[in-house]
Amino acid sequence: MFTPARVRLLFVTCIALFMAMLDNLVLGVALPSIQTDLGATLSDLEWFMNSYTLAFAVLLIPFSVLGDSIGRKKVFLAGVVIFTIGSLFSGLSDSSIGLILSRALQGVGGAAIVPLSLTLVNSAFPPEKRAAAIGLWSGISGLGLSVGPLVGGLIMEGAPWQMIFYVNVPVGIIAFVLGLKWLEESRGIRKPLDPLGVLLLTAGLFGIIFGLERGNSEGWGSTIVIASLAVGGLLLLLFYFWEKTRKNPFVRFDLFRRKAYTFYVFAGFWMNAGVFGAIFLLTLFLQQAQGNSPLGAGVKEMAWTTMTMIAAPLAGLAISRLGNRNVLLSGLFIQAVALTWFALLIQAKGFDFPFIYLLAPMMLAGTGMGLSFTPLSHGLISSVPEDAAGEAIGIGNATRELGGVFGIAISGLIFQSGSAITSPHDFSVHVVPSLAVGAVMMAVAFLGIAIFVRKINKADPSHPTAPLTAKPMI
Repeated sequence: MFTPARVRLLFVTCIALFMAMLDNLVLGVALPSIQTDLGATLSDLEWFMNSYTLAFAVLLIPFSVLGDSIGRKKVFLAGVVIFTIGSLFSGLSDSSIGLILSRALQGVGGAAIVPLSLTLVNSAFPPEKRAAAIGLWSGISGLGLSVGPLVGGLIMEGAPWQMIFYVNVPVGIIAFVLGLKWLEESRGIRKPLDPLGVLLLTAGLFGIIFGLERGNSEGWGSTIVIASLAVGGLLLLLFYFWEKTRKNPFVRFDLFRRKAYTFYVFAGFWMNAGVFGAIFLLTLFLQQAQGNSPLGAGVKEMAWTTMTMIAAPLAGLAISRLGNRNVLLSGLFIQAVALTWFALLIQAKGFDFPFIYLLAPMMLAGTGMGLSFTPLSHGLISSVPEDAAGEAIGIGNATRELGGVFGIAISGLIFQSGSAITSPHDFSVHVVPSLAVGAVMMAVAFLGIAIFVRKINKADPSHPTAPLTAKPMI
């Protein structure tokens, strides 16, 4: 199964993937130092984080489709180069606007690295071996995303904030050089360039994500938020109708006629909404209610992330025995239980209790994440034809990223509603309903898979080899 060529491919794709996922959250602990050094405003600090997220999220689908058309290796390595240059420029930035633009450049590179790394792994392994390989990929992805604050805290203990970015440069160079030598080129469906379609899609996603990210800070009734969400939604609607007129559409909406594909996308959105809203608030709870330092909170959250790293590869092995659907349902159920446990624990004990009480639900949540990441990706790829894998991965990743932004926005809105938060006790009171809503979001993902995704056979339109004859669902 793991031939030398496949091991080399996994090494190259996973080190680049870890680097890109790490930079989603690694910057958080360095913000106070950056603010002092660059004289940044609070708005600047938000944009240091959001510029990466926005660029990353809106370009996941375009880069995935581009990789299918011109070559996945080419686009992946281009992403590594762009990300490495963005990291170097971020470290060299001496102004807020310079760092914001450099972070956006990192996001552009990350948007090529993340989906294309999975597509390359998928194409290198035969169907019966892919679940295990995707399990390793999922473990690295979850680890990189989750340990960002810890790694940032460790670097900030004895180095200037610029080192957070400079460490990416040698990693990026190694990934590029080895990728040139070790990766083999592969392609999916070749499609003609569609500049208008790409513009409508990226601008629409930008509007939606920008509105969700600014909702809590600007106010959900503010003109900028309402306009951003409305314009983003309108542009995405125009994109759909534009694609329906094209002989070779940029995004194949007929894939959504496959029930399994539709509900794997659906479950990915709601799972990320539930879990990332919870992670966001629990990180704040550890620091602002229980008095941990950023590094201390990151170390304690290793109970969560370590279990994710362990469970994701094991999920890949379990899929061959238990089935993709059953493993995913187990992961979603475990996460729902863990989030409910967090809510009940904090409701009962407030904020002043030892970390040992949080250890078990954290480990449970991490296990559930690991058991969900792998079958979500594997199920999405398995539910479409081989030549549509890249596009499916891009849509799945973009939807999950959108779900994470949505979950954080909704959790923050619920958390801030009601009376003012002036003490750790108030914090604990406000965080309980947000965690409960996260559990409900996880339950929605669970029910979508349980009700609508069945064992696939070749007579079912959900099967990747079945002909597409029905009318589109959307």
